Amino acid sequence: MKQERDPLNRLLRAAARAPQHPDMEPPFGLESRVIAGWISAPFGDESAWLVPWLRSAMAMACVVVLLCVAWDYRQSSLPAGDEVSLADSTFQMDLNQ
Repeated sequence: MKQERDPLNRLLRAAARAPQHPDMEPPFGLESRVIAGWISAPFGDESAWLVPWLRSAMAMACVVVLLCVAWDYRQSSLPAGDEVSLADSTFQMDLNQ
């Protein structure tokens, strides 16, 4: 059996007796104080290394895209060969042997 002075029961009873204010608005100026505190906070975020890493990854991705475009342009500017007939003649030569 639980004791009458159980802290959890006391907490739940106190919460049930507490007044409820579902439409309570934050005090005037809270938003500006929160933003000012956020701006003036020291720059000690542990995820700060992520921004330079993402910036360099984006630069490398752009380089890869430019290389792919240049390679595709080079391939499309070459005269088209007849790869199908080359493969067919190789296949026919192998069947004849």
